Amino acid sequence: MAVNTGTLTVKIPGFPQPISFADWTHDNLYHTVELQRLDTNEVQAFIGAQGSPIPGGTRVLTEVDTNIPRSGDNGLSEGWEALVYSIQLEPVREMSRVVAQANFTLEDTAAAQLSRPVHVGGSDPAYLSGGILFDFLRKTYCKFTVNQKVKSEGPAVNYPQGAGISVFGTTTDLEVANNGIPSPRDGRAFVLPVWIQPNIAFVMKLRPQVALGDATVVDWSGLGNGTTTSVLGFDIRVRLVGLIKRPVQ
Repeated sequence: MAVNTGTLTVKIPGFPQPISFADWTHDNLYHTVELQRLDTNEVQAFIGAQGSPIPGGTRVLTEVDTNIPRSGDNGLSEGWEALVYSIQLEPVREMSRVVAQANFTLEDTAAAQLSRPVHVGGSDPAYLSGGILFDFLRKTYCKFTVNQKVKSEGPAVNYPQGAGISVFGTTTDLEVANNGIPSPRDGRAFVLPVWIQPNIAFVMKLRPQVALGDATVVDWSGLGNGTTTSVLGFDIRVRLVGLIKRPVQ
């Protein structure tokens, strides 16, 4: 005869119901946006699911770009919920493409588009490796809302990525820059979680306060000179980390 051991539940501060271990997992919802040099327009993460155009660009969102079941302006699907304990911004890559190629793609081609790990950048004339991270972190205001109510806001540097590539090298040409230490313990943690319920809109807005990059940004790719014959851009992945409830699939 089978023994019924019951359902293991825990009480979470800031959440009105017990959490069942059978229904919830510690995981993340993620979404990717595209920004380009000289951008000043706001881009909205979590708007558009797989198969939709990437916010800020035209390429199609894939499984590596997002895992949300549907666009955040419609909210999570029925049966889904999230308790968000950390918001993380990960600069995924820098890209350079020739003007003749109409948009950035996920896959590089030697003659038309190249990608590389993110570099720090800045306007120091002695720094010749290019990069946009310094500009992005200091110029971009972020605001996370649920049902149009602000749940978290601040400059991009306030949301360390907590994941990604970390490299140690001995050559002076090697650089991999991160928004914070790539460790899950080093993401920004909330004392009380942000509760995302089904059918309730949520969005993370990234709003450059002035143009990203300037004429001093170096085109590192060799495809052009960064101003007239090539276009520079970068992808940012936004993660909502915490407890996720998914229906049986």
